Amino acid sequence: MDVIAEIRRRFHVDNETITSLASTFNLSRPTIRKHLKTTEEPVYQRQNQPHPKLGLFHKQLEDWLEQESHFPRKQRRTVQRLYACLQVEVTAFS
Repeated sequence: MDVIAEIRRRFHVDNETITSLASTFNLSRPTIRKHLKTTEEPVYQRQNQPHPKLGLFHKQLEDWLEQESHFPRKQRRTVQRLYACLQVEVTAFS
């Protein structure tokens, strides 16, 4: 959100061009124009991403990732290995 304010300030106060702003902020020129036309900050609908498919296993995955976070990268479980472990959990859960 600070980027929008900075874009507006540089355009109106410092008289920078849209092209220079686009290259500075690594945005497209239409995006810069869009930010210059808006009067209020954008409101995003979703504040957090739900995990409906993970369901009960979300906590288990977080625990595994937290436990292995201090391991060297080569010793951590891959996504395929995590999936296999979850399948074992499902059969044990049923």
